[in-house]
Amino acid sequence: MIVDREPRLTGAEVLGATAVSWLASVVVFAYFADWIGLTIAARPVLAASIAAGAAMFLWLRGGAVWRPGGIAAFTGVVGVMLVWLAWLAWPELLPPGGGSDLAHHLQLVDYIDRHRQLVHDPTVEWYLGEMVHYTPGAHLLSSLAGRWIGSDGFHAVYPVVAVTVAIKAGFVFLIVERMAGLKARTTTDGLAGLKARTTTPFGILAVLLLFLPRAFFVGSFARYSYIAQVVSELFAVAMWWALVAWDERPTRLEPLIVFAIAGVATFLTWPIWIGPPLVALALLAITRRDLTASGKLSALALGALPILVVAAVHTAGRAGWARIVGVGTDTPLPTWNDFTWWFIALSAAGMVAVSRVRRGRVTALLLFACAVQAAALYGIAKANGAAVPYMAIKMAYFAIYPLAVAGAFAVALAWQFFAARVESRLSFPVKPDPRLGTQAVAWMLILVLAIVIGTATLRARMPKPVVSESLYLAGEWARAHLDPACVDYIVAHDNTAYWLHLSVLGNRRMSDRTADDRTFIPRDGIVRWINQGGLPYAIADLGTIPRDVLESTDEIARFGSAVVIKRRGETNCDRR
Repeated sequence: MIVDREPRLTGAEVLGATAVSWLASVVVFAYFADWIGLTIAARPVLAASIAAGAAMFLWLRGGAVWRPGGIAAFTGVVGVMLVWLAWLAWPELLPPGGGSDLAHHLQLVDYIDRHRQLVHDPTVEWYLGEMVHYTPGAHLLSSLAGRWIGSDGFHAVYPVVAVTVAIKAGFVFLIVERMAGLKARTTTDGLAGLKARTTTPFGILAVLLLFLPRAFFVGSFARYSYIAQVVSELFAVAMWWALVAWDERPTRLEPLIVFAIAGVATFLTWPIWIGPPLVALALLAITRRDLTASGKLSALALGALPILVVAAVHTAGRAGWARIVGVGTDTPLPTWNDFTWWFIALSAAGMVAVSRVRRGRVTALLLFACAVQAAALYGIAKANGAAVPYMAIKMAYFAIYPLAVAGAFAVALAWQFFAARVESRLSFPVKPDPRLGTQAVAWMLILVLAIVIGTATLRARMPKPVVSESLYLAGEWARAHLDPACVDYIVAHDNTAYWLHLSVLGNRRMSDRTADDRTFIPRDGIVRWINQGGLPYAIADLGTIPRDVLESTDEIARFGSAVVIKRRGETNCDRR
């Protein structure tokens, strides 16, 4: 039994819950405004979401413990992460990744920008493909944020991703702070005699550990452009934090309210992540002996019912959307090298720690639920004939968060255990307090680790972005002044041509030209413009188009390093 516990929220947790409630309410208000037939208006949604965030802050702040050090640490983690993310895409702050997913997500963002509503016309599927059925949370956030800053969704996508990744890192820090904050003497945890000491270094350690499985943390948005998935991770991690807070005092309603709000946003953004937190909530409620049957039902209803209602609303009439869980991929299966041996070793120790220590119970249940869902998704994919189970692999992208927290938690427990014994041997009736020395050593070790991981992160090669401001402006001009179906592409990357074709020019995704890979291969684009009788126009990157090809055409518009050119002589435009 743990005694003398401090279950109240901290000021840093209030700030985190307020931020995630505001972002979640943007998604919820915009989605249901469209659902009842209203235009998705930027200013009313902003006003309503700010009011919701302010209400959450005022509700939580009264009983919170406001510690300047904890607030500084939390805001420092979020701020440093934001600075690094801004540096990553500076100065244009456009999505740094590539892949076909980027074009598809930007298509839906562009549709919301232009129509101020979600997709309701089934014929739009010819243009957007499966994005017609896609949960639109990240796209709504991007479109609305673009209008709030006087721009558009295309320019707001990466800032939205950066803000959500930074706040998500802050929640990882908060979860470790709460789990490792062993202020009381306990017997069930096997840590008798512990005294209060800072847990901040171990919260920072968990954030640093996220950079070790780089392909899953950084690569998810900086290489593969899994925009909806990355944004949804924030809300799912916030649900996890809410469970950790609720598990300490299950009579408190605030964490369950945050759980429900974040859960609705999780589903509306990328619903694959909704399973593990809901399973963890159910297992927690069912297994708690200090809750009556009605108390367990109340907790489940308050936390899960709003999510299930919204899920039912969204999936009605969208049966085709569920097919995504059974699709395969040509992406190779993850290997041990994708995680690094440091991360694997600490995660293994962490899984032992969270399964044996009371405060690790929520994280242990979350990891268990992730494993169960991955196995279920694997079975569904194999039953549908998928060679590589796409959605089962995706679970690794979420699992790194509880694994990083578990690893940091194991280190915190080991440190606290040995520090208590060192301090007891060094204690004598003079100052300074021996705890100051062990805490200073902990901070020094974290600083060294931060330098090592930070240096490796800064030196890591980043893929060259497939989108650019110059090409975007050229594409927008061509869409307004030319027939988009008659525009070719002479650019450095096939994904750049694919993005211009679908997202910027608005061509149909279900068409012969889009289905033909030669439409987007850079070498084939150049050959088409050497030969006669091709499409009359092209968007060209001045660093890619050969000089002799450029000189044999007429330039009709220029935007920085991008030009729109017109073919001389005979042309042919097949609009299929």
